[in-house]
Amino acid sequence: METHVSFEAFGSTHLITVAALALAGAAILYGTWRWATREQATSIGIAIAVFMLVQELLDRGLHVYLGDDFWNHVLPLQMCGASLFLTIVMLIGRSRLLFQLLYFWGLGGAGVALLTPDTPYVFPHFLYITFFTSHALIIIGVAYMMVNFGYRPTLRSLVGTCIFTIIYILAMFPVNALLGTNYLFISDKPSSASPLDLMGPWPWYIPVATAMVLAVFALLYAPYLAKDYLMAKSLAPCEAEDDGSRDD
Repeated sequence: METHVSFEAFGSTHLITVAALALAGAAILYGTWRWATREQATSIGIAIAVFMLVQELLDRGLHVYLGDDFWNHVLPLQMCGASLFLTIVMLIGRSRLLFQLLYFWGLGGAGVALLTPDTPYVFPHFLYITFFTSHALIIIGVAYMMVNFGYRPTLRSLVGTCIFTIIYILAMFPVNALLGTNYLFISDKPSSASPLDLMGPWPWYIPVATAMVLAVFALLYAPYLAKDYLMAKSLAPCEAEDDGSRDD
């Protein structure tokens, strides 16, 4: 029986899958925020992390078993693959440092992957389910830390993530050459339709895609930048009044 079938981007199954995962994520976030204590939220976060780890090991193992990929192609070196394992560590250790990176990598990378998935499988294939669930759980994991523990990104983390991302992309060139792989899609475009198709041929799409990734990071931080600006502006009159009263 043929296991590889055509995936229809933005077809009914795709849209229903994304909507179902969004609803499930919203239920988890609201339920833990509304009813879980801090200790319970920590335990639930660890349970989510364990589920993510088991599912991802099964996913990568099945890819190798089916002959889709060899070991060198299932290493967690794609942005989403690295983000998934870092999300697991973040949830277990409640790491603020990892959150500062994953807010941008997780929301930006996994969000794009859910909208433009690079998978040949369709529902109800196990690898279809794991692909969408794993990417959704990255986003849910990041949001989980924000909702339950009050984590937020900073301007410093935006700048640091942009610098780290550029270094990471450059590091993948020798890695791909050594392993014969295409991590970060810098050796070739993905086989399925993706935003890279609009950015020109290789290698010119690489700097364009990098610039767009950094722009997405900036957009993700924009709400916090606006919030901080408005808060500082609202406090300014109060500070001015305090200064005036001291002068009297």
